[in-house]
Amino acid sequence: MDPMRKGQRWILDAFIASGGIDVLHPEAGAVLEELGYNSSDLKRVFERVKATSMVVSAWNSVAAEVTKRADYWYGRGCRAAAHGLYERATLLYARAHYSIMADDPRRTRYLHKMLQCQARVMELTPHHIERVQLPFEGQQLHGVFECQRQAAKQPCVIFLPGMDMFKEDWHGVIRERVLPRGWCGFAFDGPGQGETLTRGLKMTLDNYERALSSVIDWLSRQPQVDPQRIVIMGSSMGSWWGARAAAVEPRIRAVAANMSNLGDKFVLLNQAQPSFMTGLMFMTGIDDVDALQEFSKTMTLTEVARKITAPFLVVAGENDELTTLESTIDFYQRVSGPKELLIYQHEFHPIGPQSNEWINASLDWLEQAMSAGYAPDYARQTFITKSGEYHEGSGEPLWWNP
Repeated sequence: MDPMRKGQRWILDAFIASGGIDVLHPEAGAVLEELGYNSSDLKRVFERVKATSMVVSAWNSVAAEVTKRADYWYGRGCRAAAHGLYERATLLYARAHYSIMADDPRRTRYLHKMLQCQARVMELTPHHIERVQLPFEGQQLHGVFECQRQAAKQPCVIFLPGMDMFKEDWHGVIRERVLPRGWCGFAFDGPGQGETLTRGLKMTLDNYERALSSVIDWLSRQPQVDPQRIVIMGSSMGSWWGARAAAVEPRIRAVAANMSNLGDKFVLLNQAQPSFMTGLMFMTGIDDVDALQEFSKTMTLTEVARKITAPFLVVAGENDELTTLESTIDFYQRVSGPKELLIYQHEFHPIGPQSNEWINASLDWLEQAMSAGYAPDYARQTFITKSGEYHEGSGEPLWWNP
């Protein structure tokens, strides 16, 4: 077998040509729409993709069209029409930017196109949006801070994207679901992610949690933020980084870990689609397969989980293709503080069909953690069936106990 797994690319190409976005992650389109992607944009992108080599050009072609429409209405002073189109274009260019998994000048070009569209969004949005650059260990961290114009001493949720996500993914959620709660939102590209990675900062085993502490330092100085009510919402690999940070950073009030990836990384690197190995190589700067496999063996949370005392919510799909349910449950059982586990029956990594539910429920859970709080021995598990039955007491699938 090709140790780089490049020899498997033709299989992925064949399935993408016939199955589109669902081949990458089953029912991922549903969660992307909840994040703010336009369903017709997604459809048009994947109609163009017949092989993985066509992904960047497909995102670009749709982005260019949407940007032209945005520019037209902006020129006519139609702010609402232009605003919505620039939001769409920002996400489309951000996807093209993400899809180039290498230190390549084309990645930087797409970053600049994304930033141009985002600048228009910031100009046309009624609430405050601020691009944040923070010095960190000789390089820079990048994030986006959003709040209402008159905000003062509000709770703040920090969004940690996954391996195949980026800070721009969370703008729609912040606008529609965070600000109306009277909260602030901070979307973060940590080491090895998004703009921070494009500008040269790779991830190590432990630099993400140090970077997150720098973000909390900055947020704590902002008059809009209550430093006693800073929480984390980490999705996919963001759940892994959030867990590591919660174990060492006492200022994190609570964590919601969605589409969680809390087990070891064997499945991610050896059984999932080959792009995850390529992605982790780019994120870490490790270009040797054997060295990457050795590095991945250190990416465990077995001892980390025991150090987590802040309230911690885990949300996962029963059939997540990037990890195992057994490892998710094992992590949950090791957490020392208040904790809750939600398992969605027959759902894959994106938990797509129920994404509206888990996004809102996670924010509600964080709100409860900040207000009423949870007792130190709080522990709750629920298995949620496709038909909407909530089986309390165990997160284990019903078929585990015939």
